[in-house]
Amino acid sequence: MPRLSPLILAAAIVAPSLARADALTIEGVGISRDVDCHGKDVGVYGAQNEIALTGRCGLITVHGSNHKVSFEAGAGLSVSGIDNTVTGGTVQDVTVSVTQNTVTATLGGGGTPGRLDTSGAGNRVSLVLAGPTRLAVNGADHVVEWTRGEGVPNPEVTASGVKNIIKRKP
Repeated sequence: MPRLSPLILAAAIVAPSLARADALTIEGVGISRDVDCHGKDVGVYGAQNEIALTGRCGLITVHGSNHKVSFEAGAGLSVSGIDNTVTGGTVQDVTVSVTQNTVTATLGGGGTPGRLDTSGAGNRVSLVLAGPTRLAVNGADHVVEWTRGEGVPNPEVTASGVKNIIKRKP
């Protein structure tokens, strides 16, 4: 078996930690904080945190319970857990799972169609469609409401489950 030089071995150990260093992690209970994303991925974990994300973010992950998160813009948004409220600007993709989460955002407008995937039960999603979009709603008792910008087509919708409401806002 060939021996690795100490320099190559050190680089292999440091490289994964450098990749994680680019992500911003907010973890705890009851934290109130403003965070400038600087284009980085952001993770909010724990419970009852109130976080205002400014600037353009990478992937925004909200996991836990009773968080209140606002954002200006992000590459994507993933919300899981129970009773989280996330409001914000524009994202290309949104994933909402588990239960009783509320998400308000502008979806799409990038080079590829925007995408919403929701699963679990009892999630509420309100979207402004900024470009072509695909909405996938799976689970039970979800409410997905949307409006669209001028010239934006209606979304492509796939749905399965029980008692889901998917409709255009008046």
